Amino acid sequence: MTKHEARAWAKARRVELDRQTVGRGMAEMLFAMPQWQSADTVLAFAAMPDEPDTDLILRRALAEGKRLLLPRVLTRTEMDWVEIPDLSLLRPGAYGISEPPVGLPAADPAGYAAPLALVPCLAASRDGVRLGRGGGYYDRFLAHYKGERLLLCPEAAVADTLPCDAWDARFAPEEILTEKGTLL
Repeated sequence: MTKHEARAWAKARRVELDRQTVGRGMAEMLFAMPQWQSADTVLAFAAMPDEPDTDLILRRALAEGKRLLLPRVLTRTEMDWVEIPDLSLLRPGAYGISEPPVGLPAADPAGYAAPLALVPCLAASRDGVRLGRGGGYYDRFLAHYKGERLLLCPEAAVADTLPCDAWDARFAPEEILTEKGTLL
């Protein structure tokens, strides 16, 4: 299977998702994990229309006093991270994704205490391959990120195997979170 074919498969699987139910299930699993409980900073994302809803996660991070960083697309190959103190500040950005406005300064995730990165994907394989949308934003970020991380993937988008290039980020089974828990 090529990456193009894998993305088509994953997008077809996502059409059937109940975004709120899957997002709520992931959030409940996440909130019980030690990675969440020990995180002072959460790097997350505002969900796209075909992704599990992350609103509960974003709201809870702020309610618990965690610092919340969200990505902002700069170019077709670059994104930065911005600390967001209030979700009402988010605006439609690149690709229609809600993101921090241009007026807020970029932040370096390495400068934050106890970070936990929540990473989106189209699909994941049981052996840890992350299939993204093809822009490479998260692969470039993860190549240098040293904190805790979890890949958020609906159970319906977990495959036995997926195509992988050398630069693609890989995840351990215990780092892949579905609405039913981690893969390990």
